Amino acid sequence: MRPAAEPEPGAGARRRSRRPACGTRARRVRIAYQGAPGAFGHEAAWRFAPSPEPVACPTFAAALDMVSSRTADAAILPVENSIAGPVEEAMAALAASGLRVAEEHSLPIRLHLLALPGSSLEDLTIAVSHIMALKQCAWSLSRLGLDTEEAPNTAIAARDLIASHKAALASEAAAKIYGLNILQEDLQDEPGNATRFALVTR
Repeated sequence: MRPAAEPEPGAGARRRSRRPACGTRARRVRIAYQGAPGAFGHEAAWRFAPSPEPVACPTFAAALDMVSSRTADAAILPVENSIAGPVEEAMAALAASGLRVAEEHSLPIRLHLLALPGSSLEDLTIAVSHIMALKQCAWSLSRLGLDTEEAPNTAIAARDLIASHKAALASEAAAKIYGLNILQEDLQDEPGNATRFALVTR
C-alpha cells in the first residue's frame, strides 16, 4: 500500500537554484526523507519539487534504498549545518549507496522548545532531539539548565513526547502537527542557522 501523501509545512525557505531534477507536472514526485512529518527534511521536499509526495523513512539508508529500488524518485539528505558541521551519518549512507547528488538547497533552521500542554519551563529537565539539533542549541540548553537526550529525528522527538519533564527541540510545524506548545522560540546558538540539503537520485 502506498504511503499517504503528507501536507506541505507552513514555514520554510524560498526555493532557489534550478528546477527539480526529477518528475513532471503530470505526476507527483515521490521524495524519501528520514524522520517524520514536521522534520526539516520533510519541509525541504518543497524546495526541490513544486508538488512532492514526501515519504517518511526510519533512517537515511532506508530513504536511499527507496531510490535504489525505484520506489521513490529521489531522497533528501541533510549534508551540512552552519553551526554543527557535516551530518556524518547521512554522508556515510550516501557514500555507501552509489547514488548521486542532483541538486542542493540551503534551508533556514529555527529550533523551538516544545512541550506537552500544561507543562511549563520550570517543569523541564531534559531536552530531546537529533544530535545535530542538540549541537546547534548547546549553549542555549546549558543556559536553561537542561540535560539532553538523543532521538532519531527532531520531528520524532516531538511525535514521541509523553513526559511532562521533557521537551523536544523541533520546528514550529512539528508543534502544530503533534499538538505541542512552544515554550521558547529560536534556541539555535547563532543567527542565520541553516542546513544544506541534497536531492539524491539514481
